[in-house]
Amino acid sequence: MSALATIALGALAEQAGVDIATISAFERLGLIPKPRRAAGGLQLYRLDDIARITFIRRTQELGFSMPAIRELLDMTDKSSSTCGDVHDVAQRHLLDIRRRRDDLARLEAMLEPLVSACPRKGGIDLCPILNTLSHQA
Repeated sequence: MSALATIALGALAEQAGVDIATISAFERLGLIPKPRRAAGGLQLYRLDDIARITFIRRTQELGFSMPAIRELLDMTDKSSSTCGDVHDVAQRHLLDIRRRRDDLARLEAMLEPLVSACPRKGGIDLCPILNTLSHQA
């Protein structure tokens, strides 16, 4: 790796839009390679790591699981992967989001009437939310 193709830790964090602790965490998880050490202990990263860290941050923002992020990173590292392979990972994630959304809607439909009906007055022994939750359906 040429010295021209490297970047210091602070600059990497700034350009990738993350903090230094995040970069350290990505290193520990094996998501980015360990940096090269220069004189005085300066850590030098590859310029390519900016895009890689940005990619990891964006996939996390979209809620991809760590195994899915690893899978996508592996695909970017292999020329044999196809856009269809990436689509399959994204499609699985989208289906999971929809399943979780449906689960949350079901939970909301069950909890909303309890919260709406609660008078918020009286002792805890008269609380309709606790009384409903304490009885078998």
